[in-house]
Amino acid sequence: MNQESQAENIKYMTESVKPRIIRAEFLSYYNSRRNSDKLFNVFVVEDDDGTFRCIAERGRRGTNLVRDVLCTREARYVAEGKMRQKVFAKRNHRETPYTDETFGSNYSQLAREYDYSGAQSESVSTNHTSPATPVSRAAATTTRKDNLIAFPTEKRENLRQQPKQSGILNQEQFDSLEI
Repeated sequence: MNQESQAENIKYMTESVKPRIIRAEFLSYYNSRRNSDKLFNVFVVEDDDGTFRCIAERGRRGTNLVRDVLCTREARYVAEGKMRQKVFAKRNHRETPYTDETFGSNYSQLAREYDYSGAQSESVSTNHTSPATPVSRAAATTTRKDNLIAFPTEKRENLRQQPKQSGILNQEQFDSLEI
């Protein structure tokens, strides 16, 4: 019996562990005036040798996303630091500020490749400004519609309408010669 249990332990220890996603962030940017609909996904992946890597995906919604490897064979805190830097930079960009994407894992090839679902991760969101609210898996599947994409709507700015020029300059102002 003792030899069998040792053989099982050796077999267990020598089996390769499939890499898995430890942490993930799904961000998006949408602006109808600029015809812009972008996705940015970033992951911390634990490799089978116990090291970590940080991978980002970016691109337009509906296309194959481009992968960028931010770091490889690093300690977990280094990979998570790279992830936090990228997420912070994307959320606080002055021209294209990204926001959280609810169904980001549906668009990610990397999440599909590693069979990722939000329930697997230890911490899904790094957004520390608002507390995470747990949602039951049954409620998430009933409200999700695979073939419907909800785009955020922006309020249009009320533009001040300027009067049309009639060819006479300073029509509304008194001229010193008129007095």
